[in-house]
Amino acid sequence: MCIRDRSNSVECIASGVKETTYMDTSADLTLGTIKYQVSAVVNGVESVKCDLVAAKEAGTILMQVKPSVLQANAICNTQQKPEQGKDGLASWAFDEEKHWWHTRYAGDRESGEDNISKTTRPWIGSGFGQEIRLKKITYTGRTDQPENNHNNIIKYSLYYADMEEPTATPASGDWVLAKTGYFTSAVEAQDIVLEEAVKATHFKLVAENTNNWANNDTAANGYHGAGSNGGGDTSAENIKVYAEDTLNLTVKAPIDGEVLGETENAVSSECAEEAVVEDVTDNPIDTTNAVVNSDGTFSGQITGVDDSKLDVLSGNTPFMIRAKVKLNAAPTGNHVLINRGGEPYQIAYGKDDTVSRIKFQMRDTGGTWHETKVCVTDKIGQEIDILALYTGSTMGLWVDGERCTDYSNHNSNADSTYTMRGGAANALKIGESGSPASIESIQIVNNIGTVDSDANYNSTVIPAFNKANELLNIQIVKKTHLVERTHNYTLATKWVDAESQTELTKADTKTVKKYNAVAIATPAEPFMFTGNSVPETINVNVDGTNVIESVPVTSSSVDENGILTLSYNFEDLFIGGSLRMDYGKDYTKTSMRFGYDFTLPEGADFTGCEWYYGTTATALTHRLAPTSTKYITNPGDKGEGVYRSNIVFTNLGSANYASDVYARVLVKYTLDGKNYSKMGSFIDTRTVEKVAREIQNSDKATQREKDYAENILKELAK
Repeated sequence: MCIRDRSNSVECIASGVKETTYMDTSADLTLGTIKYQVSAVVNGVESVKCDLVAAKEAGTILMQVKPSVLQANAICNTQQKPEQGKDGLASWAFDEEKHWWHTRYAGDRESGEDNISKTTRPWIGSGFGQEIRLKKITYTGRTDQPENNHNNIIKYSLYYADMEEPTATPASGDWVLAKTGYFTSAVEAQDIVLEEAVKATHFKLVAENTNNWANNDTAANGYHGAGSNGGGDTSAENIKVYAEDTLNLTVKAPIDGEVLGETENAVSSECAEEAVVEDVTDNPIDTTNAVVNSDGTFSGQITGVDDSKLDVLSGNTPFMIRAKVKLNAAPTGNHVLINRGGEPYQIAYGKDDTVSRIKFQMRDTGGTWHETKVCVTDKIGQEIDILALYTGSTMGLWVDGERCTDYSNHNSNADSTYTMRGGAANALKIGESGSPASIESIQIVNNIGTVDSDANYNSTVIPAFNKANELLNIQIVKKTHLVERTHNYTLATKWVDAESQTELTKADTKTVKKYNAVAIATPAEPFMFTGNSVPETINVNVDGTNVIESVPVTSSSVDENGILTLSYNFEDLFIGGSLRMDYGKDYTKTSMRFGYDFTLPEGADFTGCEWYYGTTATALTHRLAPTSTKYITNPGDKGEGVYRSNIVFTNLGSANYASDVYARVLVKYTLDGKNYSKMGSFIDTRTVEKVAREIQNSDKATQREKDYAENILKELAK
């Protein structure tokens, strides 16, 4: 069977091939069943699939903190200073020289340096100059004498600190234990990997035990020199630090005539807990102007909000207000805690002369103020619980459960009765800018039943409050939500003609056959990319809509400055379509084959093809990924370095002979133990009708093939 290519020539499939049995029965019914390429015996050996290297978790990478930063910020509790040969300073553990940090064994201790003992253990660490997402520490002990490595750490404790000021030196209370464990006695680099990355500005590695001292730790016994007399001497030839980040790129495959888009980097996010001020009742008021304090209170003021739901509090309607408040300092005036516009009521933190007071104030329909208040001078610096009651005719006030009995100065007493005046719309005020009191919560309730102003607090007032209808409930609410992470790098992308190396902006089948999508990630201080942090996969949008995840990259590299360059290649691999005479003289159905030729880098091993296909160019929704792809080499004497593989669309009915079939191929291979891939430059398409007419017009097709094509076209014409 022959294939007609774009150059109007015909390529014939090598003889002696046999059809595989793999079928995709989930394919679009208009496509029939799908079979992939014939298998072949090449030089007497049947092709087999290579074992694939396990891929990293998509998108997750590790970026190394620059050794120079760790050197500059090195800290320890003991070091050999002045240096003794190759035994020396903490900074020596963070360079690439053949020397090491060593605990002090000669000379006088400096100020702040510990005297190492069984209980005071040596440690070394550094700072990063900023907050990072600490994920991994790599430790290497002395390697100069593998047979004499007794000063290397065996049992470790890893701590981190997250300082508000990243350059500040952590105090003893700032350190948080991240992980404990054991190294082996080997001199190779050994990793400490945290299960979850932690936000950190510093780290320290504590040598709980070394290879020459077990300290009665049975888990450490059996190592060289284990005993009970050592304990001090410890060394580190090299320590590396890695931060977790994400690099999850998606490239849109070229589509003829369309602009070549930028390679996109997926938004990385993390769960974060945020404390906000919120009215948790129905129809909540706007609390965005309130500021949450570190002590779990809020300050500032909430004003001008729609408080229409409080309009039910009028006349002789009983209600309660409860507030939890912190008195940060003595009042300088009458500071509002809550105030209803129109002055029907307010609670304030104020003073009379030098006496600090909590005041509950109400105004009746005649304009007369009524007040009860209590001295809180002895509660400054504390959190207090305020509960104010309007019975419908009288008022009551409790602070920390104790009833206030002072009703002076405002023509009021405990037994005076009155009707509360109405409030003004949209004029609720909670808190006050610059107030010496901050608020933890404020609630207003009604439907409290009958409660006297001198009722028992625990047995009557609080139960009535708890069973009432909530009108307002402003409190500090902790919410967990996704927040976007800041990457430790900047990303730039470009498209390049792989043959001319000129930059491109638009895909054009007539002028460019090979496209390279290039992404360049430049690390920010204090980070660098390394060979171990290079992502192994990329996501590819194959048709403008559907994204294929975790596709092996085509190439990647890191330069001497720690800059990462990643490339994905698209090549014109399609050689044309052909018809297979699978159904003999039954011309009501046929099989159409798409053929692909490709080369691989020198030394690479072919691992397989995948195809993405469908009945429209914008919906390659079907995927064919054979467990083992069969192929031939040197098709049409093109050379042993040329591979050919096919996809076959079977059982295509005559009603669909004029309908296009669309496909895009992915070629996968391994090189030096790593996975790579490339993809077809364009979405390839053919109809049965088009292929049949090309066979008719070909001077390379056999008469049998031409006769078959003619009968297919006759069937189409019916």
